[in-house]
Amino acid sequence: MVIVDWDDLSKDELLSRFLQMEERIDELEEKLEQKDERIEEQQERIEELETRLRKYENPHTPPSKRRSGTDESPTSQDDEDDDVRTDGGTPGRKDGHDPEWRSTADPDEEVEVTCDCCPECGQHFDESVGVSPRLVEEIPDPQPPEVTQYNRHCYQCDSCGTETVATHPDCPDEGQFGVNVIAQSALSRYDYRFPYRKIADRFDQLHGLELSGASAWHATERAARAGRCEYNQIRRQIQQADVVHVDETGIKRDGEQAWIWTFTTESHTLYAVRESWERCSRGSPRRGLRGNGHL
Repeated sequence: MVIVDWDDLSKDELLSRFLQMEERIDELEEKLEQKDERIEEQQERIEELETRLRKYENPHTPPSKRRSGTDESPTSQDDEDDDVRTDGGTPGRKDGHDPEWRSTADPDEEVEVTCDCCPECGQHFDESVGVSPRLVEEIPDPQPPEVTQYNRHCYQCDSCGTETVATHPDCPDEGQFGVNVIAQSALSRYDYRFPYRKIADRFDQLHGLELSGASAWHATERAARAGRCEYNQIRRQIQQADVVHVDETGIKRDGEQAWIWTFTTESHTLYAVRESWERCSRGSPRRGLRGNGHL
């Protein structure tokens, strides 16, 4: 190592030294950038290999997915994995298995489709030489709602003075929507999990029935009240059963955490939604079903 006395150097020599130092610094910075790029590439390669290693070490990974990687390049393996089922199998039935077809529906209507002349030369056809049937399953066009006015006659008993309004099985006790509207509202809400606004949109799209979100909510409430008597009857029968299987799972209700409980016997199943897990679980199963009334 040579020690330079900067005081003995001339101005031109100092300038030359500084220029050499700047060039050296630029070379070192370039090498450092190249080194950082190589480190980044190596880190990406390490992450890729760790991901593939986890797949091979996972006991749930099927053998068909644990390829050694020596027969194919990583790129070809990744491309092939896109076409492989996640459970390790291949799409469709296995070789040698008979195909399964949809059951053939009975036609409600038959339409004769004929042609008068050849589309190529215009020659007139005398008669058909055969029939090529094709079954087409279609849903009907949106059906408009049926509007019925029930003129409910009112009566007054001459003996006791009791006033009576005649009833009809298709006329609900309250509201202006029929049984089918109420049932479809409840089905859309609790089976399809539609919000009330989308339930109203569905009635408008399928039937042209003007229904607000609040009306859909009231319809589901009427369905709940209509089934309350049967619900309570099933609950009493479960409470009196000798053996009841109880299970629960989390559920969101209006964005809040709740729990849906299932109570099952040999002949009945009942669901109950509770805000707290402990309300149904504390105490013995028999005491929880009979005594505290949380079921």
